[in-house]
Amino acid sequence: MDVPSVVDPHQDVVLPFAAAAATLFLAIAAEAGPADRAVEPSPWWVHFTDKGLSAAEELPAIERARADLTERARNRRAKSRSGALTDLLDVPLHEPYVEAVQATGAGLRVRFKWLNAVSVDATADELRAIEQLPFVMAVRPVARAWREPVRIERVRVDRAGGDVARGALDYGECASQILPVQIDQLHDAGYSGAGILIGVLDTGFELVHDALGAIDVQQSWDFVNGDGTVENEAGDHPNQHNHGTFVLSIVGGWDPGNLIGPAYGATYLLAKTESLDFEQPVEEDYWAAAAVWAESLGVDVITTSLGYKDWYTWDDLDGNTATITIAADLAVANGITVVTSAGNQGTQDWTYIMVPADGDSVIAVGAVDSLDVFQEFSSRGPTADGRIKPDVCAMGQGTLGAVPNTTSDYGRGSGTSLSAPLVAGAAALLLEAHPLWGPIEVREALRTTATQAAAPDTAVGWGVIRAGDANSWTTGVTVGSVVDAGQLTVSPNPSATVSVIQWTRFESRDAELAVYDVRGRLVRRLGSALTGTRGSVAWNGRDEAGRLVPTGIYFARMSAGGGASTARVIRIR
Repeated sequence: MDVPSVVDPHQDVVLPFAAAAATLFLAIAAEAGPADRAVEPSPWWVHFTDKGLSAAEELPAIERARADLTERARNRRAKSRSGALTDLLDVPLHEPYVEAVQATGAGLRVRFKWLNAVSVDATADELRAIEQLPFVMAVRPVARAWREPVRIERVRVDRAGGDVARGALDYGECASQILPVQIDQLHDAGYSGAGILIGVLDTGFELVHDALGAIDVQQSWDFVNGDGTVENEAGDHPNQHNHGTFVLSIVGGWDPGNLIGPAYGATYLLAKTESLDFEQPVEEDYWAAAAVWAESLGVDVITTSLGYKDWYTWDDLDGNTATITIAADLAVANGITVVTSAGNQGTQDWTYIMVPADGDSVIAVGAVDSLDVFQEFSSRGPTADGRIKPDVCAMGQGTLGAVPNTTSDYGRGSGTSLSAPLVAGAAALLLEAHPLWGPIEVREALRTTATQAAAPDTAVGWGVIRAGDANSWTTGVTVGSVVDAGQLTVSPNPSATVSVIQWTRFESRDAELAVYDVRGRLVRRLGSALTGTRGSVAWNGRDEAGRLVPTGIYFARMSAGGGASTARVIRIR
């Protein structure tokens, strides 16, 4: 079909929206579903049993992984992790394993060291050969999403009469999305996101618009084509970079009198993680690879307007099943505040949020209008395991952004993909104001000061954010009060069989070792009155009742004498 170019300012601009991805895209998408587009080869995750290390090689490899982190990444991790800043999840993949998978004829897509996996394009025969490799623990399909169209209306804006100093902000037409959530209060207090690194994971980006000329971009990468060009390039659909451009303008735009994003003073990482080739679905492995890349560079906040439902059922929305959800929660465990759209399925047969919005630690954002009225299209919770989602809401009806492929035009659109960047910008301001906060503190500050904090529900969550009130939230915890009791390591990690949890302790006093889930609930007691400065315990992946635990993230915790050490344990089923 023909795709229209940008039209007269008095007409609507057709902007594609990813219903399965809860994302707004500025193009028209074909309407065929997955069954119509099944082709060989297809994308698959391949999980390895280990990282090719002997027991004696593991700790040195973990130390090398720590040295590879940027100083920003180390400092950010230190706010959220007790004990060692790195573990086996940070160690690179074992190259002979990767080469053996490629030798089957499968095409390598991305490497994902956090889950000790690669994604590949493989035919049925190649997949069977991969499954026979002795070091392959599991294979599973890469989840995919499809798009359908939505419309965004261009609007006239009154141009500013001249330059406006950043200390006297004129929000112009975007005041309707800034003032209700009190972002102006943080701006008035002198916060702009300065010193905060925000990763935007989207379709691509073009920076020619007036509102994006001042954007400070530290680094960009195209995970679809494997290069550093995130604007349109040869072979891309003409609307490829449109959605990311629109989102970027909402979170960080600077055009006084017309558009000012919450985090206009932040620094940005731009990751192109999706293709607008209508024969190519949006796939989760590019997002996972981008999250690892951004984390290694020290990103503080990730904002993404991406989600999946076609490859999952509601039972899978438990925060532990979808690969992209696990990747998002691992990013949070490393100290990143991850903000994602809840989805736009509220009026569809599938009314629920989509992954990765089901992540326990992810901030899932729903949509309201400028008067805080809930929008029926906004996806609802709860998660399959009964947690309230979304977490919070912001304006996602008639949200103002920069129209791509122009230098000065603006448009209003609707969707939770447009409320999420507003919350991400607010999170950046809070991190600037409270440099010792981690992602959980940011989430709790936003939730407990939102408009419905006293009675959260599965439509608006804790309610519409009030960033000024969140700035006054206190944790009640004295930073630095936790005494580290030693170090834990887990191998293999991830594991589908036995995970061996080893400890190196500073003292030999009695200690307890147990496994907890991401909500802090006890899963399995592994030992009490443990003594000695070194030792290990094997966990077979079963809970106290002897049941195998689901795929997901768990935490081993050793506590002694008021101190504690924790280690992440990834289970694959």
